Amino acid sequence: MKNVVIIIVLFQSFQFIYAQKGFIETKKYLVTTEITDQGKEHPAYVVNLVRSGNSSEKISTLTIDDTELFEDIFITTLENPGLEGISEVIKMEVEYLGCCAHVEAYYFTVSDDGDTIVSLPELKNVYCENSNTDFQYIFPNQEYGIQGNILQTQTFYKNTSDIKYVNLKKSFEWTNGAITIDPSNTIAITSN
Repeated sequence: MKNVVIIIVLFQSFQFIYAQKGFIETKKYLVTTEITDQGKEHPAYVVNLVRSGNSSEKISTLTIDDTELFEDIFITTLENPGLEGISEVIKMEVEYLGCCAHVEAYYFTVSDDGDTIVSLPELKNVYCENSNTDFQYIFPNQEYGIQGNILQTQTFYKNTSDIKYVNLKKSFEWTNGAITIDPSNTIAITSN
């Protein structure tokens, strides 16, 4: 009986480790919002990404001008992305709803000591009723990841969750804590 319990615990541990290869919700970071131009019908919002324990330290600041279509902000993290000197990656997605969902994705790498935060170029996605593709970054410890590289990809789906294929749009090489761009042509990383 003990062996069965040990096997179940190990199996669940491996499932947890595998699940960590994706971005998960976090309470370590949050957004604060300031409303500007309060006399207007749709005032702009100044949004600050901050650490939960220290709201005075701003990781990133952006302005949301189109507050009429603004819907929500989602913050997730990827622990141990497989980059030397990086403990986690923060992903902040800002969603706007009109006839389709427009999502602006902001990615930030956090150094092991937590003092250095580097932002990656913003990615924009539009999800309509028949959308089957999106743009995202893939890190070395994730599926399709490449050692020492951050991949900007375009993923195509068979349906809402099954990947059809992944195209590489840009590769960012991570060396000695610095990002360099590898100008590559669009190539398929995988296909089914």
